[in-house]
Amino acid sequence: MKTLVASFRARFRAVFVAVPWDEEEQGGCLAAGRGFVHISASGDLEPCPFAPYSDTNLLHFPLEQALRSRFLHLMRENHAMFAETSGGCALWKNREAVRSLLDERPPGEKRQAAALA
Repeated sequence: MKTLVASFRARFRAVFVAVPWDEEEQGGCLAAGRGFVHISASGDLEPCPFAPYSDTNLLHFPLEQALRSRFLHLMRENHAMFAETSGGCALWKNREAVRSLLDERPPGEKRQAAALA
């Protein structure tokens, strides 16, 4: 994949991003606002298309506020849990750990949007 993307970058005047291959050069997974986020078709703000979980929706909150969601904060805070070790997407390989972060919230706090399954 790295060779293919490098050839595209050399031939075309465009930006090509290869996930997760480019992340190695950037210090690991860039999801959850470390470099990018994903917005689902229904407006859920997700760490990445490969981790389709959310606790906030852009229909209810402005992007700036949504980026400060508890879930995305926990994703960034626990970045080491999703370090790349053997190639492939760390979030997908550790999707149960990603999903478990949705449940780590202070007592009495309600999730703003349901997690996508």
